[in-house]
Amino acid sequence: MPIASRHAPAPRLGAGVALRFCARAPMRDGVALGVQVHHPREHGQELRPWPTIVEITPYGTPSNHADGLRFAACGLAFVSVDCRGTGESDGVFAPAVNEQADYADALDWVVQQPWCDGRIGLYGGSYSGFNQWSAYATRHPAVRTIVPSAPAMFGRGSPSGGIGTPYPQRWGVLSAARGSYAPLFSEISYWHGLWAEYWRAHRSHTSLPEAELGFAMPWSRRFLEQPGWAPFWESLLPTAADYAAQEVPVLTLTGQYDSCQVPALAHHLRLLAHGSETARVRSHIVIGPWDHGSVNDGTPQAGNLRFGAESAIDMLQLKIDWYRHVLLGAAKPALLSAPVMYWQAGDEAWRQADSLPALLQQGGPTGSALVLAAAEEPNDVFHSGWLAAAAAETGPYRFVCDPTDDALIDIEMQEREDGVPGFGAAGGSAAEPPFNSLFMTLAGDEPTSQAFATHLRGQGLVYHSAPLDAPLALAGRPLLELRCALDGPDADLVMLLYEVRPDGRCVFLSSDALRLRYREGFEREVLATPGVPFTVRFTDARFFARTLAGHSRLRLVVRNAASLSLQKNGHSGKPVHEETSTDARRLEVTVVHTGPPRSRLWLPLAPGAGGVARTPLMTQPAR
Repeated sequence: MPIASRHAPAPRLGAGVALRFCARAPMRDGVALGVQVHHPREHGQELRPWPTIVEITPYGTPSNHADGLRFAACGLAFVSVDCRGTGESDGVFAPAVNEQADYADALDWVVQQPWCDGRIGLYGGSYSGFNQWSAYATRHPAVRTIVPSAPAMFGRGSPSGGIGTPYPQRWGVLSAARGSYAPLFSEISYWHGLWAEYWRAHRSHTSLPEAELGFAMPWSRRFLEQPGWAPFWESLLPTAADYAAQEVPVLTLTGQYDSCQVPALAHHLRLLAHGSETARVRSHIVIGPWDHGSVNDGTPQAGNLRFGAESAIDMLQLKIDWYRHVLLGAAKPALLSAPVMYWQAGDEAWRQADSLPALLQQGGPTGSALVLAAAEEPNDVFHSGWLAAAAAETGPYRFVCDPTDDALIDIEMQEREDGVPGFGAAGGSAAEPPFNSLFMTLAGDEPTSQAFATHLRGQGLVYHSAPLDAPLALAGRPLLELRCALDGPDADLVMLLYEVRPDGRCVFLSSDALRLRYREGFEREVLATPGVPFTVRFTDARFFARTLAGHSRLRLVVRNAASLSLQKNGHSGKPVHEETSTDARRLEVTVVHTGPPRSRLWLPLAPGAGGVARTPLMTQPAR
């Protein structure tokens, strides 16, 4: 879904801004892409060339009109191009497949136009953010910078860990049939109802679009058949040689509650690992207190969380200032005082770091571990296990993952407790209610909802820490090391980490998900030997930066990944997209609380923060 910009009122056409629409950019195979152009021009004056900003989008070039006016008013030409098979473009839309070649051809066309001076910056968010990284691989000589906002990365993101999702089929209607199906994206009740039918019948989502919508999305099968990181997904990105061969700086923008945060960080880390020294030194990343919808408009909120006034940023102006810095030699935006700028919630202030890899480091000298412990009684949010600052010898705890039990799925057919519409709800039916979604909770979209901590029905367990005796500043990625055993070959698990404030309110901190057959990496599948313990490391958790309030507790939830928006695992050990109802079986997970090695949670301490040792040791369950 497109993410809109919030900014000052745009200038009007005729006030130094010209619009050229229905232009056509030819591709090497004869397909032509629809183009809309905004550029500076005073009436009666001769046309002159300008530095040019380019976006290739599947969401329709008219959606960029306001941004185009603002760019042109600031002395920059702006070119919006419809992806192949969308809007006014010819061809068939196949996400990610054609973007590298089409971007290269589109840029060749742009630099030949009289309003372009040959200096180009790339623009866009979400899918268009991914497109910029795809274009980075072309090494086009005209490109001087890219600014990916909340960029997607196929095979990574929400969820991570190799659990498939039918969500791309819902996303696909935004571009299907030239946009005539676009309103269907926002009809969340329709999708939840449809996915619930498939869940209850244990039907593969691979047949869903053609069977239920009347048109095929053959490309969507990859998200179910190759849900982990695979060579195909890797082939869509720049190679190490591509990064090293150019000096193009990057400004990456993402948010702590952005559903594309994990991909955004992964893209930027690849640049830092393989890029030239010039590109690395000149690049920046900003991680604000934003969700996917607000990461591109700077609204200081995520769901019903509100943040300090200094986090409210005119994001389009930040980008314009960056483009003018790189393309025209203007001053660098003041916010970009360090390679990494992130918002420390709780303190409500911007913080800076010199190294993104160091900021994201899990465990070790920049972390502090809490040990997992639990009693054998029934475990839920009110009778939980505990997180101890020192080892506590307790017995194992068992919970189930049951693909034949619809109770957890029924939670997602209910309205959200906080009443805040989820991402993508706008534009649906007037009476469209906000629904619970584990998929979107994992993505950070429901930061105050407790639905998936309070509704377990024996398919997960909860741990709480003792109350903090003082505020505790955390910043980075948590790491959960879970010692467990299965009585079958495979399961899908998720972890959710929260701050529980003294007044009972709950604030989402981080999450991760994993199909356990991928616990040793996506290069090979390793099925579990029933009854034999192994350690699962949730290494791809979401970044967060929050100073926990004094007397708050930490809450860790480990549970079955049962969601309408996630591929159901039948626990047979077969490829999950090939499983049928006869393969579905109830599986038991045993979490081991003795060691070594221990089940433990590594907390990322913010620079200068004290250790968790000052948290009182919890010696018995929270009751």
